[in-house]
Amino acid sequence: MKGKNMICSNRALAFIMTLVILVPIFGCETKADIEAREQEQQYSFINRSIEGYQKGIAIFHEMDFAHPDQQKAKEASLAFFGGTPDHVRMSERTDCASTIANVCPNAEALYYTANCLEIIAEWGGIEKGITVKNSMLLHYAGLIPENYNGPLKKKVLELRNQIFDINENVVKPKKAAQEARHKQLQAEYNRTYSERVAKMSADDPYYDEEFYTAGNYKEDYDDDSYRSKRREDRERHRQSGGGTRRWRN
Repeated sequence: MKGKNMICSNRALAFIMTLVILVPIFGCETKADIEAREQEQQYSFINRSIEGYQKGIAIFHEMDFAHPDQQKAKEASLAFFGGTPDHVRMSERTDCASTIANVCPNAEALYYTANCLEIIAEWGGIEKGITVKNSMLLHYAGLIPENYNGPLKKKVLELRNQIFDINENVVKPKKAAQEARHKQLQAEYNRTYSERVAKMSADDPYYDEEFYTAGNYKEDYDDDSYRSKRREDRERHRQSGGGTRRWRN
């Protein structure tokens, strides 16, 4: 028994000695180790941002801005986002901000351009994109600097100017015409209001004008013949003597 206990003690001692040796190796980092790891993570983050930026530039060079592809525009948006200040802040890599700004110039403006292209591609054109997603498309276009002087300058500024030009000369006039037409129809409706009320009152002796003027509108049409059937039922009821008194014997 004594020998067995001694063997166990030796094994425990060997295990403890192993831990004593391994802890300095694996459990603790020197200042140099920490700095090297931080530097490696920083380089990795910057490299991913550069790779994404270059991928976005390549997509834009190939893309027809007049007829953008939605999937490609989405890929470009994700690619450029890695070089934007928002991405740096979200990732908390503020130590990389100045480097990324230098190696990914104008990534933010290109990111907004890609978002514009994605909306245009989704809705089949600038006019439809403004009409359906007015605030978003104009918002992104407005974030592209008017004096943008970065990569793909010509294509980016042409797109920006087209968006605002179509909004001013196509979308706004159409919207104004629709609003004018709506006002005209509303004025016509208000002008003929008393005539419609008088006609409805004559057609339906049980019509209550106070009910109508309180906002409970009654339509002029009778597609399913519901109103006609009600009048016929009331007339048969009146001619039969009304009530149920004649059946009480």
